[in-house]
Amino acid sequence: MATIISQELFDETLLENEECFDLSPNEALRETMDQFCRQLGHPPCSLRRNNDDDDVNSNDNDSKVTLPQSIPPSMAHLTLTHPSTPAGQVERTNRTNFCHWLTLLDECVGVDGVVTLPSPPPSSATVATASSSSSSLSLVEQGDDNPNVLLEALSHLSIKLQSKNDNNNNNNDGDEEEGGALPYLILFQQSSSIYTLLSFLTTIIPPNDNHDSTSNGNSGNNEGQSIHQPFKLHLLQQTIHTLSSILTSSLKENNVKCTQLRGELRDLFIVGLNRLVSLLWRFVVIVTLENGSVDNDGGENGVEGVTEEEAALENDGADNATTITTTTTSRKKLQTTVLLDLLKLSISAVRGCEGGKVAFVQSTLDASSSSTTTTTRMWNTKRGGVQVIFTILSNTLLNNTNTTTTTSSTNDSSNDDKESTTITNMEIIEATCQLLTTLCRYDDFRTPTSGGGATAAAAAAAGGVSTSSAHDHAMEFHRVGVERLLIKIANGVLNDLLLVYGEGGEEDADDGNETEDEEEEGVLAKKELLAAAVLTALRVLAVNDEIIQTMVALGVLPIVTKALKLSVTATTDTNDEEGSNTRSSSNLFLRKHRLAAGALGLIRNLCGNDEIKTNLCLGSSSNNSTDQQSSSSSSLSISSTPSALPHLLHAMQLYPTISPIQEHACGTLAAMALRRPSNARAIIEEGGPRLIIAAMKRHTENVSVQRQGALAVRNIVSRLLRDLDGGSGGSGDNATASGNTTVEVEDARSAIRDRFGELGVEEVLRNIAGRHQGSVDEAYAALRDLGYSVTLTKFSAEDLQEGNASSNAIGRTMMFGEKHNSNFRPVYEQSAGLSNAVDEAVSNFGA
Repeated sequence: MATIISQELFDETLLENEECFDLSPNEALRETMDQFCRQLGHPPCSLRRNNDDDDVNSNDNDSKVTLPQSIPPSMAHLTLTHPSTPAGQVERTNRTNFCHWLTLLDECVGVDGVVTLPSPPPSSATVATASSSSSSLSLVEQGDDNPNVLLEALSHLSIKLQSKNDNNNNNNDGDEEEGGALPYLILFQQSSSIYTLLSFLTTIIPPNDNHDSTSNGNSGNNEGQSIHQPFKLHLLQQTIHTLSSILTSSLKENNVKCTQLRGELRDLFIVGLNRLVSLLWRFVVIVTLENGSVDNDGGENGVEGVTEEEAALENDGADNATTITTTTTSRKKLQTTVLLDLLKLSISAVRGCEGGKVAFVQSTLDASSSSTTTTTRMWNTKRGGVQVIFTILSNTLLNNTNTTTTTSSTNDSSNDDKESTTITNMEIIEATCQLLTTLCRYDDFRTPTSGGGATAAAAAAAGGVSTSSAHDHAMEFHRVGVERLLIKIANGVLNDLLLVYGEGGEEDADDGNETEDEEEEGVLAKKELLAAAVLTALRVLAVNDEIIQTMVALGVLPIVTKALKLSVTATTDTNDEEGSNTRSSSNLFLRKHRLAAGALGLIRNLCGNDEIKTNLCLGSSSNNSTDQQSSSSSSLSISSTPSALPHLLHAMQLYPTISPIQEHACGTLAAMALRRPSNARAIIEEGGPRLIIAAMKRHTENVSVQRQGALAVRNIVSRLLRDLDGGSGGSGDNATASGNTTVEVEDARSAIRDRFGELGVEEVLRNIAGRHQGSVDEAYAALRDLGYSVTLTKFSAEDLQEGNASSNAIGRTMMFGEKHNSNFRPVYEQSAGLSNAVDEAVSNFGA
């Protein structure tokens, strides 16, 4: 077990060194850190001072030092500043408060995991203030027995543990930001407070709830308490926010230790995923019933709400009818917001954790809770995560994304509420699609031996998962028919976007009303993000030919082509207009490229089917006779599919700096050209090679772009050359190749190679794609098929390290017997000295 150094011991040793050895504050700090590093067997930490001023009382950064990049794990949780400096005092105060908040929350949870909330309950106004600006409250002013202190404690924990935390730093460097969160993450992990927050998830729904024990707004296991439901909802919401800040790893998180700790905390959270799915399911039911029934305020049908008596008490002197209506409306908004927060927490909890994904999908739902609403299909409740996602997507109330609003001067408030509800509903569907995408994608690349894996207990809780479950999860969603729901949502959203942009893809002219334009712009942005999320979810589901054919039969081809067309036929000349809004154009570009990436990713997977990729490349009206015969014998609905190739190439031109778009586009071209010479000829005629080479030249360090680009070059060239030789190209249009003369064939082969050679393909394949381990095989194959002289040399890491860089020597994989010990002689040689030594030993023995 690793030795953990306490903050008290560190501060005591630091002050002792300063006093005994008459050191300056910075010198004492450096000496103390080096002392503990030596005791822990770690190299000394070399601290760099910002300047030479050692004045302890300075208000600037004069007395600070820059912390080293490498700190022993046993010291990572410490506040490594001098306790006498202002910065050191502030950091230690924050640390003390952080530990006090953890203790305060732990004291609310009994040994049986039941949460006991303090009393008396706060008023509605206080709850709203605490939830919106909890940082304004004070632990001293409120007292530990006030429920608002729980909201404050959770809020401060969220601030300290979030991914981008710069409270303890004065610069905006990524490493320094995460340096502020790292000590608190370690303290949080050591305290095992993750289980305390798991218990707080039951403040609304106890684990053994029977749906009738909470109709009065009290927890079924907390007798004698009268906490109002609004406070409990706010407490649950703040708990969800805190957990999300702990489990979410930022894409810009540079601190490896922070990323590792968040991954380990996600492993510990696996045991609570079944509880999270049950809570998520309950709020899905609540929001469904609340949207479908206005008078469902009590505990009927298992919906927890505020009774009429409680609503009347919260607004003394107000009209009862008005009070109840207002409370019901605000509660519906809060419940919908909590549902959205739960979905985001689920995404953070399972991302990068394969065991968490399995636990989420295989969560068990109570049979009684599965029958609380008649709109829910009844199937195996041992797949609770699948049932929750299917229910959200199948709910027609949540899927009502047709949001063309008309503003009226007499009902502005009603229109604002409808627009807010519409945006929230679209955010719920978008988050659901993102959760589905995360569950069907493998992204857990940690290894236990590298220090990035789970602990032994977490690994046992995860069931020892070491392989991807993405394909199994995609099949689970396919069995319940999620593709039909996603295609229906995508079709509705894209039709709404067509009404705004028109067939040409350009937005309607400005009518002069800036307020309405901003509101419509917000709804439009949400629709485009929703469309991109739905297309991405369809992409991760298209894992085999059965699912692809199901999607095509449901009409996915015209939908994805429509989405790609919308993403590339935007208003490209807005920046050229006088007085145009640069920020608005930038936001439009960002939204459009996300839509393009989603559409191209889906097309790339759909091209796994030979018939479908031909129709996407050439269009249904341009197919050859063989393709038409196979199409007529197929049940797929592809008779009116337009060609997606022009829009694909246009996307590569319009978004040259977006690497996901270039990767998906090159991968799609590679798939289209595979076994289809007619597709390869169409790609060349449309200028595809130039865009492929341009993408590889621009994204030199992106291995995925290099691999897909080299593969596209290889497939295009090899299929065309094989077609010229009369080989089987998988298409009926190669029959005439055998009738060509040798001269014509050679001329055609030279023309194909020259077309790529003029673009500098040899330089790109040799010096860019060829130097990446992930794309060297594809680059070799492309150079070989182009007719260039190329050899593939394999080498080991050991040979590369021992090779002589000055002579440009490249090692290779050693064969058996090739590399041997220098002291070993494989040829037997008789030694005269050995014989003399044996004779002497024998004679001595006889004597």
